[in-house]
Amino acid sequence: MHPLTYMFRPESVAVVGASEDQSKWGFGVLNNIIRGGFEGRIYPVNPNAETVLGRRSYKSLREIPERLDLAFIVIPAPFVVGAVRDAVEMGVKSLIIITAGFGETGAEGKKREAEIQALCREAGIPAAGPNCMGVCSFPVKFPATMEPLDGKPGHLSFISQSGTYGVTTLNYGLHLHLPFNAFVSSGNEGITRFSDYLEYFGQDDDTHVIMGYIESLRDGKKFMRVAREVTRRKPVIVMKFGRTDDGSRAAASHTGALAGANAVYDALFKQCGVIEVKRTHDLLNVAMAFDMQPPLRGNRLAIVGPSGGFGVATTDFLAEHGLKVPEIDFMLQRKLREEADALPFASLRNPIDLAADLRVDPLLKCTETVLNLDTIDGAIIGLHSRPFPPSERLLRRLEEIQHETGKPMAICYFSRPEGMDVVQSMTPIIPVYRSAEDVGQVMSCLWQYGRRLNGMETTGD
Repeated sequence: MHPLTYMFRPESVAVVGASEDQSKWGFGVLNNIIRGGFEGRIYPVNPNAETVLGRRSYKSLREIPERLDLAFIVIPAPFVVGAVRDAVEMGVKSLIIITAGFGETGAEGKKREAEIQALCREAGIPAAGPNCMGVCSFPVKFPATMEPLDGKPGHLSFISQSGTYGVTTLNYGLHLHLPFNAFVSSGNEGITRFSDYLEYFGQDDDTHVIMGYIESLRDGKKFMRVAREVTRRKPVIVMKFGRTDDGSRAAASHTGALAGANAVYDALFKQCGVIEVKRTHDLLNVAMAFDMQPPLRGNRLAIVGPSGGFGVATTDFLAEHGLKVPEIDFMLQRKLREEADALPFASLRNPIDLAADLRVDPLLKCTETVLNLDTIDGAIIGLHSRPFPPSERLLRRLEEIQHETGKPMAICYFSRPEGMDVVQSMTPIIPVYRSAEDVGQVMSCLWQYGRRLNGMETTGD
């Protein structure tokens, strides 16, 4: 069993610093674990309380009558080293140190962090933090963070070196109906580092796609080795912060990170097959696409939609990312016009502009035809604003066409501000985006990973 299994799939958990004071993090963590429905054994630790949130409270970890899988430490920084020492002596299998005030604060904090590191490494105990927001494991109903989180279990796992920004991004992903498997706020990474979590999720059968928020990598060689191995089996999408001098300075004060030259990280990610994005919503958009769709195995796309302007804009963004929108054979265009019963002024060259035709069948017939062509590797479908919401028959048939062809498909719903969320709630299979820019970025990443897989097949890697 991987040592991090105890952190993400614990059966027994203690919260050192548990409190009924709602202004304290010890309340938030314990309350969220209880309210989230965690079915394991929960032990509040507070030397000044008999009970916390209706459960017996223990004076210290030494009083708990079993060897714990996981202990949270949510107490002032000067007392953390003592709590870690207790955990080591009692055989606790993993730690999450929420408390800040360590390597990110100066000499005294760095000294404390070094003591914690020495204790944990000597005992072989993995530990998130210090200075982190906790973990979340949706399959076992374990939202053990300082903020309440609720979502259906899925196959996305998220490693974030930022706590609040990571949790906020995770919450937004849940709003977009993204199903997550696990989340970890890695904090200062005094003991367990990004590459360790990457290795764990790379081996985890419940994780199909890995997201990452990176400010710095303290173990670049290990990251390279692990990432090369993991990206052979599943996509890894990261967002690197601290790309500018000002951003690097901010990262140093945030987690004590030394961000390093941006060009070095760009080269590292490319060598390892890691997909890098620059914007937060791209991180979620691309992860959603990989969760729902296969990678592109070629760079030739069809665009089918109700608007010529949408087709032109999308073609431009695809071309900027090295993707092509090949023209359909003239004879096939003639045949398709008849079989799809397209309007006389519709353009079927690719992009296919159905000229504001509101009927479902012409769009479905064009989509089915182009995705079955050997010269097309994937499709982007633009939907009209009417009817709203779109018909169930349209979406179910698009899902069937994607399944039958095995080629990636994405929907762009650009007609109403609320449209993307509504349409996405109607299909768990096809990702839905708001703009030509977003869908172009997503398809470029599906092709980037497809090239990675194509190269492995060619070389036998």
